[in-house]
Amino acid sequence: MCDEHKCFRKFISSLNAESSQETYGYKMQKFMKFAADQKYVKHKEDFESLLEFDTEKITDVLEEYVFFMQNRGDIAVGTDLAAPELFFEMNRKIWHNKIVRKGIRRLNRKKGGELPIEDSELESVYFGSNSPRKKCIISILSSLGIRPGALIDPVLCFKHLIPIEDCYGVEIYDESDDGYWGILIPEARKDVEAYKASRIRNGENITEDSPILATLPSRWNAKRDHVTDENLQELLARMIRGKVKRKKIGNRYDKAIVTMFRKRFNTKLKLNNNVNSNIAELVMAHKLPGAQGAYTKPTLREVYDAMKHAIPDLTIDSSARKEAELQKERIKKKEIEAEKAKLEKQLEQNQLAQDEVFRQARVIENMQKEIEKMKKNNSE
Repeated sequence: MCDEHKCFRKFISSLNAESSQETYGYKMQKFMKFAADQKYVKHKEDFESLLEFDTEKITDVLEEYVFFMQNRGDIAVGTDLAAPELFFEMNRKIWHNKIVRKGIRRLNRKKGGELPIEDSELESVYFGSNSPRKKCIISILSSLGIRPGALIDPVLCFKHLIPIEDCYGVEIYDESDDGYWGILIPEARKDVEAYKASRIRNGENITEDSPILATLPSRWNAKRDHVTDENLQELLARMIRGKVKRKKIGNRYDKAIVTMFRKRFNTKLKLNNNVNSNIAELVMAHKLPGAQGAYTKPTLREVYDAMKHAIPDLTIDSSARKEAELQKERIKKKEIEAEKAKLEKQLEQNQLAQDEVFRQARVIENMQKEIEKMKKNNSE
């Protein structure tokens, strides 16, 4: 219904990503409900009345909206305000933006969604999953640290997986200026392949364009569509129940259902000194500052070479993590022993060379003595 309004189409078409359109559309609906309840507009889809507001009226309404949200205890006032601001901006309306923004109180309290899922909780969710599909979802979120929108913008398909060593490279936000390479670690690669095999066994024809994460078929619809943000949220909410300890903060939880995987991913990379800091930012879909962002375009191989150091940290299975650490120690020990043997051989060669120099010096010294002796005999 909203798309029938030209002013709304201007607002929503300014957003490129489908996920952003959904988020802003939802936040605009919240604003319109407030405006209708306060009698600023006739009803929740009366967008045209907003265009009749002058500068002072827009400022007053937005200030009232900020006051309303803060009194209700909302924490994300600034992000909720962004939707009506963009609507007015795209429809060439002017208001006192700084005055409105100054009215947002800085609340001195913890924000929701700030904590990562703990390793023990993640392992509990992973091994508590009773299907290849669920394990695959947990593995992908843990290994890539992606935002939910990365699954659908565009839809993440099998054609976006590129084998590299024992991992998969993943083209995230393919064909977009924001695109980048992610790495599915060996554990996640196995889970993706196991899930794919289970779908093939159940009669699905998997092609390059098939979604990596798909919905379940039903009696009424045998087709498997791609998993949406809503599907993901609902499924994860059921999977983490009783396994992840979460505390309510305002209207949110300290561990957000999807973001907690992203927080863990980021923390693991930042605490690993062997992971290149620029690569760590890029695989988080963060832009590098200035010219650095314009010219730093790593290849899949370069991303893999940086990320391979974080594979043990990102692995969910604690026994596999321990084995990986032991293997790393064994490799390091072998490298040290090989280097030691190389140095000892070098020292031995140096000693032999030094002994040869001394021998040659003695030969020369003896020859000199013989020459001197011969000269003396000849003179007599």
